[in-house]
Amino acid sequence: MWKFLRCFGGAADPTTPVTNTRVFETYPVLVMIALCWAIADQRDTGRLPKYNPDRKTFGISDWRHVCALTCEFFKKRKLTTIAEWIEDAAEKHSPRKSDQDMLDACLCLLVALHLAERKDCLMVGNLDSGYIIVPNGDALCAELQRRCHKTGREPSEWVRKFRIV
Repeated sequence: MWKFLRCFGGAADPTTPVTNTRVFETYPVLVMIALCWAIADQRDTGRLPKYNPDRKTFGISDWRHVCALTCEFFKKRKLTTIAEWIEDAAEKHSPRKSDQDMLDACLCLLVALHLAERKDCLMVGNLDSGYIIVPNGDALCAELQRRCHKTGREPSEWVRKFRIV
């Protein structure tokens, strides 16, 4: 990973202006929380989709839920080739782990497009120990702040709003 990052100038510092190619890490689960893609259930916040086909908890309806929302995102941007792949993946009766990996890659691309569209994101973590970038969502921000308090961290040092300018 570090060798790859060095090819692009090293780990990106999201607090500095963008003047060249940047590589940011993201996390699909937090993307889904930020975009309110939870599935309704008895909990106020709903539940996260179980879309990993290698797990016993996998649900084909959850797989299709994530595919549908991801596909919609790309269709709105007229990125038809990737949207068609996601539509095809959604129709699989027995997706494989490699399909989930590709769907997760689409979720990562979704974050990159979110950044390119200059939408608000969150930087979760810090420059010293590592961070990820995810779309800003009120529910996610509140959850991350609660987790900071629970673990004795100052939220303002671990969760920051961020936008590429």
